[in-house]
This record gives sequence, C-alpha cells and structure tokens, in this order.
Amino acid sequence: MSQPYTLLLRLEGPMQSWGYRSRFDYRDTALEPTRSGVIGLICAACGVARGEDISRFEPIRMGVRVDKEGRPERDYHTAGGDHHEPREYGVIKADGSGMDTVVSYRDYLADAIFTVGLESHDKYLLQEIAEALCNPTWPLFLGRKAFCLAEHPLSASRPSVVQADLETALKGAAFSLRCKPSHGGILRYRVACESPDGERTQYDSPVCFATRRFKPRSIRTWFEEKGDPK
Repeated sequence: MSQPYTLLLRLEGPMQSWGYRSRFDYRDTALEPTRSGVIGLICAACGVARGEDISRFEPIRMGVRVDKEGRPERDYHTAGGDHHEPREYGVIKADGSGMDTVVSYRDYLADAIFTVGLESHDKYLLQEIAEALCNPTWPLFLGRKAFCLAEHPLSASRPSVVQADLETALKGAAFSLRCKPSHGGILRYRVACESPDGERTQYDSPVCFATRRFKPRSIRTWFEEKGDPK
C-alpha cells in the first residue's frame, strides 16, 4: 500500500475544552483534543449539520502532539431560581412548590497548544478538509461552544497536507513560538495516537452527533524530547 498522507493542524487559543464524559451539571475536559471534538470542528468547517452522515471521516486515523499542556480552569455557573415573572428558569423543585437554581461546572484548559495529525490514504479528502478549515461554513470552536473560538491559521505546516505517516508527520511538524524549552534547552512533550495496541480506551469516536452515539478507540501514549524549536 502507498504511503499515507497526514493533515497537520495547530489548535491554539486562550481557552479550550474537550469534554468526553460530560453529564448533566458537570462538563469535564480531556487533557488533549478528543476525536469527537476534532470531527465536530471539521463538520463545522465543511458545513455538515448535526445528524448528517459522517462516515466519510471514519477511516481517518488521528494523533495529538501536546506541545504545551493546558492549565486546568473551572467555570462556575448558576441559572434559574424563583421568579415572579411569567417566564421562569431553572428546574421544578421536588415538592412542586417552585423553581430551584441549577448549579453547574465547566472545565477548560487555558493556554494549551496542540498539534493534531489526521492520517488518510485519501489525499483529496484531507485537502478538502484543509480548504474548509481556511474558509469555514460556521464558526470554529476548540471543543465546547462557549468562548473557545479557534485562532487562525489552523494549519501547522506549509503545505498543510504532507506525505508521511501520522507519527512521522507529528514528529516533524513545526512548534509554535510560544513553546519554550525547559532547562537545558530541551522541549519535552507528550504524543497520543490511535493504535490497535493502545494502552487505554476512550469512547469518543462519533457515530452520529444527533443521537450522541460514540464508539471506543484505542490510544497509545508516549513522550518525546526535542531541542529548542527556535
């Protein structure tokens, strides 16, 4: 089989949130972009509405290079309570006597930088995605639809699609100038790639966004070192 191609993206912004176990009043974030979040980003760029077929993206293999670990932040939310206005917010109390205030928490990663690789043998699909990300149909968010707007450009290389396997492409991608080496001029970073022999399983591979159906994927994680990216 011919050598695959990899689309390289840089996901960088003040706030990011990649939830995959979010339920009810607690919305968490993974430590790196989830597959569902990245595919959702692609769908927004391509104009693929919620509920539309996304099977064309299924053969893509995804990996993430964590260039800069994000700082965990938590946002505290309240909504509702008793109101005397006709329009009321919140949830009905157990005894039916009125409305309770809803308290919820949302986790974010502040100042994180990720290089995401999308590997496929279909070069034209990756080029189509790259063009859509440069001219998106809808606004692009780094995970949660809040204030996590994506910075541009999203491409982490020129050209954005390189002929290389996922691991090679991630290792060779340029680093953001915001990535600073540690003592000794060495930049240490983490890599997480989809692999059949991965040591952990994550249920974030989307089947249908409308019905919130996901399937598991195996992820292998390791650490790398590089000299000063400057």
